[in-house]
Amino acid sequence: MVNDVDDLPSKEPMMNTNRPTPDVLAMLVCDQIITDRLTGKQSLIGMFSRIHAMGFPATHPQLCVFVALTDGHGKTELTIRIVDSNDARPPIVEGKGGVHFKDPRTIANLFLQFHGLTFPASGEYRVQLFSNGQLLREARLELVQLTPPKHPPQTPPQGEPPADES
Repeated sequence: MVNDVDDLPSKEPMMNTNRPTPDVLAMLVCDQIITDRLTGKQSLIGMFSRIHAMGFPATHPQLCVFVALTDGHGKTELTIRIVDSNDARPPIVEGKGGVHFKDPRTIANLFLQFHGLTFPASGEYRVQLFSNGQLLREARLELVQLTPPKHPPQTPPQGEPPADES
């Protein structure tokens, strides 16, 4: 007979709580990440924290998330997900990856690339980084609805000089 609640089997996966979580040095959102084949260096192209759209739902063609970590131990599984700021909807996307720390002083980089993300409404979203089910870092991503200009810009007809405003 089991008398202690702690002896009951858990429905949640076992997580190694003894292993310290890595320290996040950077987490950036950008359009594209290019890795140099000779040096292995990454170049982050078009970093942003705001997406403008004419209407919603809005589909963003490509979004990359880059993370740099240190103080890790061995193989470390990571999850990156994008959610609305109040977790009212299921995640927009969730991606998994991993890094391996040969030494805690190592700096390990991971980036994930997401295509065709559809955001249902304007507002604030969060890019979240998890390891072992623990939230390590969160970055804000704002979705803004553009308003079309009230009056389209006036261009003079072809061949006519612009009107003098003096």
